[in-house]
Amino acid sequence: MSLMRPLPRLAAGLALALVLAGTARADDERLTLARDIVTKTVARNLTAAFKQAEEKTLSAMTAEQSAKLRPDLEKTFAQERDGLVDGLAKEYAQKFDAAELKRLAAIYDDPVYQKFQALNADPTSMVTTITKDAVTKMMNLLSLAALSQQGNGQAPAPGAAPAPAPMPAPAPVPAPAKP
Repeated sequence: MSLMRPLPRLAAGLALALVLAGTARADDERLTLARDIVTKTVARNLTAAFKQAEEKTLSAMTAEQSAKLRPDLEKTFAQERDGLVDGLAKEYAQKFDAAELKRLAAIYDDPVYQKFQALNADPTSMVTTITKDAVTKMMNLLSLAALSQQGNGQAPAPGAAPAPAPMPAPAPVPAPAKP
């Protein structure tokens, strides 16, 4: 009889372990899918941008200086990129289920989407030029708006002298005296 009592507890424990193992496998699948997506997108674009900026920076140095600095830059970049990939993958794995992540992966693997992304990432493309020009105009507009709010809140006309201070209001006229 004493052998039968622990059996329900053991069965309940095994059932719980199986449920948790299934959940862990689903979490692992989502994390793997999310990490793959982040690696194909954010990490790839970030790596390309970093390499371009790194070459520009190191080209201004002597060969000896750049050879000395490059390994440290690349090591630090790899650590930062890996941390970014891990953080984003965990966040996406929490926000999307496996089916959604598989759909996203299919989108990112699509050749038309890859062409679209390559065009947007190419610093020499007209798309990038148009985007940069538009962003520059918007930032200039915001800067002008901020400048116009300094001082009295009025935007001075280009090349105009500062506006004179306003005249004080005239004193009220006294009422006529009563006889």
